[in-house]
Amino acid sequence: MQDAELMERVKTGDESAFKMLVDRHHQAVFHLCFRYVGKREDAEEVAQDVFIRLYRSAGTYQPSAKLTTFLYRIAVNLSLNRIRDRKRKRWLSLEMLRQDKGIEFEASSSDHPDVVLEYQEKQIQVHKAIDSLPVNQRTAVLLHRFQGLSYEETAEVMKCSVSAVEARLHRAKLNLKKKLSHLAGV
Repeated sequence: MQDAELMERVKTGDESAFKMLVDRHHQAVFHLCFRYVGKREDAEEVAQDVFIRLYRSAGTYQPSAKLTTFLYRIAVNLSLNRIRDRKRKRWLSLEMLRQDKGIEFEASSSDHPDVVLEYQEKQIQVHKAIDSLPVNQRTAVLLHRFQGLSYEETAEVMKCSVSAVEARLHRAKLNLKKKLSHLAGV
């Protein structure tokens, strides 16, 4: 069943249709939120808020755009709000980033500990470099490269033109190249 059909059923109060949407899109929404907020617990809370907003807006949802575009727009906005709130509180430490940002790497038993540690350190530096990009560049990178959205879909989520997305991705690539030039093979 297509997302638009499920949303029509959600409009009528069909909770099983909503559960199907959550099951279908939760992982992608969570990963996008995690890329922004950097902490699993925060990403999970933001992802839950995304689906609460989706449920509340079911009555006004128009299937003129893909549901994922709508979800990602909500996820980006709520993630940025969470970051702003966190900056006000000033409680996030580098250790928390190191612990949570390394979830993508799983060392095999045959990897030498030095290789594993070096890879994890590079991964932390790449994440920090992405996190330090201006918001529009970071959003374009996360949506296009990590969520796999096309230029058109990224533009729709970001409410800008395709050429603006291309320019932001180009500037992000240049910025990342400068920030990561000290890493071998980057």
